[in-house]
Amino acid sequence: MTFRPSIFDRALLAVAPVSGLRRLHARAAAAEFLRAYDGASRDRRLKNWRADASGPRAEGDSARELLRYRARDLERNNKTVRSAKLQFQGQTVGAGITPRAVGANKTLRKKANEAWKRFVDTCDMDGQQDYYGLLSMTAGAMFIDGEALHHWVDAGNRKWAKIRVLEVDHLDETRTGLLNGGTDFTADGIKFDINGQRRGYWIYETHPGENNLLTRKPSLSRLVAADDIDHFFHVGRPGQIRGISWLAPSIISLRGLDDVTEAIIWRKRIEACLSLIIRSPEAQGAAPVIGAQSTDDKGRREEAMAPGKMVRLGPGEDVTPFTPSTSGDTIEFMRMQLYAFCATAGLAYHEVTGDASQANYSSMRAAKIAGYALMDMVQWLTLAPRIKSAWRRVMAAEWAASGVDLRAVSCELAMPVRPWVDPLKDIMAKVLEIRAGLQAHPDALAERGINSEDFVPEVENWLKLVDASGLIFDTDPRKVNDSGALQAATKAQASSAGGADAQATN
Repeated sequence: MTFRPSIFDRALLAVAPVSGLRRLHARAAAAEFLRAYDGASRDRRLKNWRADASGPRAEGDSARELLRYRARDLERNNKTVRSAKLQFQGQTVGAGITPRAVGANKTLRKKANEAWKRFVDTCDMDGQQDYYGLLSMTAGAMFIDGEALHHWVDAGNRKWAKIRVLEVDHLDETRTGLLNGGTDFTADGIKFDINGQRRGYWIYETHPGENNLLTRKPSLSRLVAADDIDHFFHVGRPGQIRGISWLAPSIISLRGLDDVTEAIIWRKRIEACLSLIIRSPEAQGAAPVIGAQSTDDKGRREEAMAPGKMVRLGPGEDVTPFTPSTSGDTIEFMRMQLYAFCATAGLAYHEVTGDASQANYSSMRAAKIAGYALMDMVQWLTLAPRIKSAWRRVMAAEWAASGVDLRAVSCELAMPVRPWVDPLKDIMAKVLEIRAGLQAHPDALAERGINSEDFVPEVENWLKLVDASGLIFDTDPRKVNDSGALQAATKAQASSAGGADAQATN
């Protein structure tokens, strides 16, 4: 329990400061003596540790914007962060998180899947990407900025079911306060009702960072209904209403690694030079001119930074070679910092850095499993609810446009396939998983973006074509076993066919 002065303590301080201070000192010492947790002590080890009781909103309000700007600068200029962002996009969204209609009515399922396919291909307001491309871009914005917005434009009509992906800068954070006599309130640009439900977002029409370039004047924000906005962010604390950059815990160390890298580069440049310092205890005539030289403000001559550089302090020579010192643990230090960064991002070290020199099959697999736990959390707890919300919007738009009521058709999501270190072992494990009844064939197909209702007729048509041609493929399990030998039924069929051919010849 945190020690706080009582009313009596304050009163005693007012009338007898010395006695009051002694009492406070004794109470504080007693509180420290009775404290059961070392982490809550206030001794010299932790006295400079600043920690407060700020809530989830207050915690991010003072830092969110600056963290976002610094994270973007790192993403622009830091190779590791750029690689981590691309890996995050690839592992959370990949080529797409695919919904599949579920329900008893096959006709409605087919119409729902067709409606979704039309939406996927035409939803981008800019006409540059499909829905899965927008989702990948959104995952990248979440990684760097901590959050992103999908603005649905007139989603009640199928042909106008379009999406604008907005950076969170479009959210007018200055809109904060009570509304409608206190029944509603706005916090950080989001409007809530008295029960805390989201009712709208104050959105700038143009990006605030583009105002001077495009409009020459600041744009005004307008209230957009919450039903037309999908807000993507990871909820880390109860009551949190905005996201924080995923780079927040690593910004200082990543910036420091940039400085270390630059120092190493400069050290290597200096090592490539023959550096000498020439002193002159007494004048013995003018020093010979070896190359292009310049004179500094103290009259000393100095050559340009290049191999063979010399700094001349005057005539007369006392030559001292200049050799930059090195640190033997620099690479290991940088590797440990990058290990920590990759762990917070849920990504394997070798995936982000391309350095697999310290990895083997077991360590790479262990790293992937640990990262997949975090990717599962992002996929199922952050992205999946928004994708299902998009599905419901599309089904409602289809009903409004065509009159076919698909609103009761729900969907299941298939996450992108995650490749392992050894594909052969992965396929064998998947076969055993299906044979053991731990996963159904439709789910396994959906992981690869394949709809089982389209897949089965396609295979049937292919097998009919193969049988009609008389060909036998090694991959046909009806006729060839897993060792490549013909099944018994196939042998008998081939034997009887051969006998019939011989009899016909005779």
